[in-house]
Amino acid sequence: MANNDLEKVLAEQVLDLKVNELSPCETEMYPVYLDRTEKDNSKWLDMLLRSLKGAKTFEIHCWNEESEWIEVALKYGTLKDSDWKYGKIITGNVTQEFSDMLLNMPKPTDIEIYNKMTPFFNVFLDDVFQSCHYGTEIYVEERK
Repeated sequence: MANNDLEKVLAEQVLDLKVNELSPCETEMYPVYLDRTEKDNSKWLDMLLRSLKGAKTFEIHCWNEESEWIEVALKYGTLKDSDWKYGKIITGNVTQEFSDMLLNMPKPTDIEIYNKMTPFFNVFLDDVFQSCHYGTEIYVEERK
């Protein structure tokens, strides 16, 4: 096939292309920010409780120096292979014991840098809940 013929065939094919309609996402995440005005972690706990109900798996991120919290998380999951040299990632299944641990943990008192809602740097539940920067930045599922 000569170049001119090939160009003609390709041009016809391009003109016949149709836009593929994408189905809308079933869920989206929306952000919630908890700032220094929060006196307790009740808003964080409410969002966590709603998300725990359908969650199957969790992932917790802790900085290396947070050995106490790494040990707590390891009671409910296992260390995940990661190239994050500054911290540890623990993953596991959401169980009643895990849920109870998170829901009954008091608000941290070391709030100089962050007004922490949880002692864990990040907590993820499936694709429905993301608690980042010690619970000060949360992304929760918004059902459509």
